[in-house]
Amino acid sequence: MEALIAAVVGVCGTLCATWLVQRGAERSLDAQRRNAERLREVEERARLEERVLDLRRANYISLNQGARRYFAALSNDLHRLPSGEGEPESATELEELEAVRVEYRARYAEAQMVVPDAVLSVATAVNSELNQAYGMLKRLHARTPREPDGPQHVRTHLDAARGFLHDLRREMRLDLGITPSSGP
Repeated sequence: MEALIAAVVGVCGTLCATWLVQRGAERSLDAQRRNAERLREVEERARLEERVLDLRRANYISLNQGARRYFAALSNDLHRLPSGEGEPESATELEELEAVRVEYRARYAEAQMVVPDAVLSVATAVNSELNQAYGMLKRLHARTPREPDGPQHVRTHLDAARGFLHDLRREMRLDLGITPSSGP
């Protein structure tokens, strides 16, 4: 009888050991799957963040170029402003300014969808100043100025826009991690 009990215990021990080994292997496999899934999620999140950063970087480049071109076109237009005695600006020059403006507006509209609020607030200030200068120049060319319109007021808006363009570049560089934050 003792031999039978020893045999049953031996068989049960063997079966239990096999079951425990199999259970341990299943747990190890589950842990490997979970780790692989976490790693895949981390890698996917990193790829997504990289794509967002690439999109933002491309948008920043485009917005910066567009805003600076619009600023330059407005400054050039201010210098060509008729004195009131000469001929008004040529249609080609007005068309060029309008083309630069349309291109800039497209870049600004894109920026509104992808840039963080800190950058967007400065971009909005740039946009406002450039559009104020544009409106005044259009009225001056049409010889239908409003009370505050005049070359000096256009220059004031362009000077403000220049300062905001510097701020915009700084905010974009901060967001991209190119310029270190000066805060704690």
